[in-house]
Amino acid sequence: MTNTEFLGKSHGQNDQNESPSTLFVTDRYGNILISNEFTAITLGIPLEEILRSNVMDLVSAGYYDYSITMEAIKTKKRVTKKINTNRGFSILSTSIPILEPDGEIQLVVTTSNKSSFEESKRETQESEVLIKEFDKTVSPPDIVAESIAMKQIIKVCDQIAPFDSKILITGESGTGKEVIANYIYQKSNRSNGPFVTLNCAAIPNSLFEYEMFGYEDGVYDRNSKGKIGLIETAHQGILFLDELSEMPLDMQTKLLRVIETNELRRVGGIENIKVDCRFIAATNCDLWKLVKQGKFRQDLFYRINVIPIHIPPLRDRKLDIVGLVSRFIDEFNQKYNKQFLLSAEEFQHILSLSWPGNVRELRNYVERLIVINNLPIKNMNEIVSDWFALDHFINNNQTQFHSLKDFTTITEGRYIEKVLDSCQGNISEAAQKLDIHRSVIYRKLKKMEEILKDEH
Repeated sequence: MTNTEFLGKSHGQNDQNESPSTLFVTDRYGNILISNEFTAITLGIPLEEILRSNVMDLVSAGYYDYSITMEAIKTKKRVTKKINTNRGFSILSTSIPILEPDGEIQLVVTTSNKSSFEESKRETQESEVLIKEFDKTVSPPDIVAESIAMKQIIKVCDQIAPFDSKILITGESGTGKEVIANYIYQKSNRSNGPFVTLNCAAIPNSLFEYEMFGYEDGVYDRNSKGKIGLIETAHQGILFLDELSEMPLDMQTKLLRVIETNELRRVGGIENIKVDCRFIAATNCDLWKLVKQGKFRQDLFYRINVIPIHIPPLRDRKLDIVGLVSRFIDEFNQKYNKQFLLSAEEFQHILSLSWPGNVRELRNYVERLIVINNLPIKNMNEIVSDWFALDHFINNNQTQFHSLKDFTTITEGRYIEKVLDSCQGNISEAAQKLDIHRSVIYRKLKKMEEILKDEH
């Protein structure tokens, strides 16, 4: 795989308010494979010339006074330094090497934003102190936190984990709200207790109270046995209320009483039961807007929103995209016994996408890339362009068709590939064109690969 270097976002700023970012993608020797127009502007040279250069060529020619990319490649460690350009830009940059499993350099990510050359020494020193402070934040093994936004979230989680304060995690679908909730649980004093998830959108309204509070013997009929609810199950642990905005209003009232009294009463019961659990909630909706619309209780909002944590969308965390892509490639290469290498062109395409499905969508996208990469089928790159040319397709691949089911599976898979190509790999757009669910695309492509693999 090629190594990637970004001269991107200023680490003293929030990712959501980023200024234009310069971009490099290099191999392990510093040869530039990808760049962008903003980089060319900051250096005053054509983009085509940058793409023919090595980062050390730019230093030797005086465009930069130093290459932290090469230092990161040499040390295999994160590097943060201030560099100056020949056009008067003073840039505080951070290079982050991402390594292959064998320890070799895989990617080098360098980010910064343009800042004034006349920036005062005091401001620069303060920025460098801030960067060093965030660099000390160690990403947990199960969380990719390369961006400043995610490092700040991890830092906050470390601070609040030991306390029983209630937490409301917000963010778009797929940003990893449950992952953050689980991280807080692992770092808390309740890590020896249970972590119970209650997905408010997955429980029918008629069953909500039974699932949440449990019920006593004989509630359904004379011989039915009782069951403890999810709140009681989370005793001495953490109850994670996912998609909180979907909780029915009457259940919100009952949950509020549990939070206030630390007691509950099972359905059909007459005794109050003491419970001791910490509440962490998550939503992808604007709860305050729902409060104003009368769809969510204001008093519950204030009770649950003691410590708010907002997870920015993936499109605002380019550094995390790089780290996640690397992790997913390793994961699926092992899972499917592949040796997939991401091309520079594909990596640039990944960075250009908006990822409305966030981490979940990115993971699925990488899996699809690996599943359909180098499929052992004759003329793999010649996808059927016209359904009236199926005779030609059958003649060229007839040895792989042992049944009508095999034929259907392979031809469907090939047509899905065609549509994906026309959509530049956008799964959501392809699913919409095909009028199928996104998961169907993955399932059919995997099934096609299994058939072809059996034949080879």
